[in-house]
Amino acid sequence: MSLSVPQTTVNKIGGANMVQLDVIHRLTDVLEKRRENIVYVVSAFEGVTNRLTAAMDVLSGKSYSEADIDSAFDPVYQKHEEMIEKFFQNPFSEKARQKYETSFAIIRQSLITHKATSSVLKPVDGSFQIRDQIIGFGEDMGAAFLQIYLEQHGKNAVHMQNVEANQDLLSHGEVTNTRINAAKKAGIIQALQEVQSDVIRIFGGHMGGTPRGLIPHQGRGYSDIMGTNVVQALRDLGENTPDPIFWKDVDGVYTANPKDLGPNNKPRLHEDISIAEALENASAGSGIINVRALSFALQNGMGLRIRNLRRLDPDFGTNITTGTVDTRYLFKTMVTNPYVDALTFTIPEMADEPGFGSVLTAKFSEQGISLDLICCEGTSITFSIPLPQDAADRQTSRLHIREIIDSCKTIEVKGERFDVQKIEWDKEKFASLSFIGTELKDRPSVLGSISSTLGAFGINIYAVSHGKNQTRISYLIDQSNRKKAVGISHSYYVDNDLEVKAERTRLAEQREEGLTSTFNGS
Repeated sequence: MSLSVPQTTVNKIGGANMVQLDVIHRLTDVLEKRRENIVYVVSAFEGVTNRLTAAMDVLSGKSYSEADIDSAFDPVYQKHEEMIEKFFQNPFSEKARQKYETSFAIIRQSLITHKATSSVLKPVDGSFQIRDQIIGFGEDMGAAFLQIYLEQHGKNAVHMQNVEANQDLLSHGEVTNTRINAAKKAGIIQALQEVQSDVIRIFGGHMGGTPRGLIPHQGRGYSDIMGTNVVQALRDLGENTPDPIFWKDVDGVYTANPKDLGPNNKPRLHEDISIAEALENASAGSGIINVRALSFALQNGMGLRIRNLRRLDPDFGTNITTGTVDTRYLFKTMVTNPYVDALTFTIPEMADEPGFGSVLTAKFSEQGISLDLICCEGTSITFSIPLPQDAADRQTSRLHIREIIDSCKTIEVKGERFDVQKIEWDKEKFASLSFIGTELKDRPSVLGSISSTLGAFGINIYAVSHGKNQTRISYLIDQSNRKKAVGISHSYYVDNDLEVKAERTRLAEQREEGLTSTFNGS
């Protein structure tokens, strides 16, 4: 009788959960009892990436010394010292400290070397590589500390350090995300071939050797992408590797974020959603999984699994599948993004001259700024801009928005220059509300129904988008009404709350009467 080949499970663990080394140890026990080979892909400890970014901001533009560097990075040191004090005993605590000190000495020397050519540590040309190395230091420490902690508990684990993207694959042609993923996979394969499959293999989310660093190309969620890259590499090596598991502090994908709902709402957990719907969720502002990780998975026919680290159950949660999934609800999910800015350009000549929209849209593309809703009103056009959840990343995005504004005082359309009469920048005034799911298709009244429900409860709509694919409806609403809109919509369409339905009918009739009263002489 032949023995079955053990599965190799790839487990991605994010920063918020990385502070729970003891829980990851218990997860390891669970996976070992299932006779699985284990691969971990980890982020930095919670808050470390922000502290690393802040340290670079402190030093940027200054003539810093070794003492200045140590002072700027002291909050990073304190966080790791806190982890050592909490989780390690000698001799493993000393091993963790030595690892930190040795690795940080390399960072210190890299900064001094960089300073010889430029004191700038902002995300601009000339600083991408040093910034990427410093931010990667957080993941390197997360992976190293987890390896030492598991070793402290008798586990055979290896920190897969110094993994580099394959330079041959990056040296020919334009550097695209596809080429970067191929180069990363080749580097991962080389590293995997040096370690036995029955050893716990631990990767940091960061990988070196990418042009300009990972962040400009793949964003802050590059450790999610790393998880999918590792799966593809293992499959290419012939290991029996199922879809990766993303261990979170939530059970999976709900009809709405429970934090946005009221006490009377009853969010439903989806056992399955399609990867196309997961992509819509991510692009609408859900921070569960990185957009480009989902895109990579879709391109490679790979599903994903979301599981709750507090449950430690590899079989309970949401599966993101490559097929189509239908439910009995009107939609699968509602996603809100509270971080939405809007730019409105007023140009009188736009009323009867074509080409203004394409010129303005190109300005956003040049600055790497994504757009969500675009609303044109004759002499004005408004662009809603979804911003990152991370505060530091939002600050960077707004620097680029400022560049757009500065370049648009006067614009050229078809060889003629036009003055922009007014530019309005609304910060943190708006939020987006998106309804997502294949269930929205072929329902001619769905847009009117949702819009009427929001309007009945006094929620003003500034813009709406409902594309040809019919799997997502997005609204631009007041930030102050975000949670109200989610709660009301969930009560009406998911919870079947009869009181809310009756109130919606009453309010709609009342508002309709007010709208038509001017025509009947009232």
